[in-house]
Amino acid sequence: MYNDIIITNFSDPKHSGEIQNPHLELEVGNSVCGDRIRIQMAMEGNRITRGVFQAWGCATSIATANIFCSLINGNEIEMVVNYDRSELDTILGKLEPSQHHCLDILHELHDKLKATFTNNSSDKIQQL
Repeated sequence: MYNDIIITNFSDPKHSGEIQNPHLELEVGNSVCGDRIRIQMAMEGNRITRGVFQAWGCATSIATANIFCSLINGNEIEMVVNYDRSELDTILGKLEPSQHHCLDILHELHDKLKATFTNNSSDKIQQL
């Protein structure tokens, strides 16, 4: 039912938690199944120094949030926003049809992060 990537990230999520006064916060949800994920980030310049999540939903959505934080932690914004959708499509591993909504959640998180920094990114980074 769950692939090894989902089991590992759900059973032992390394990035769950909260940041007091985060520099950036993203939240996405799936209105059909009720899954909801909040990502908080601390930044130094244009580097994401720490990303953590809170998730309410199924095991796959919790794993998705943990994987997204693994993807962004320690990386430059420019690198993260330039991830190709086909790269994102593979990081959750093979999903059952009932888990595909989490791929949509992953894309939505990436799209929101990308939208935040795509237009006038230097201005937004300086505000952080």
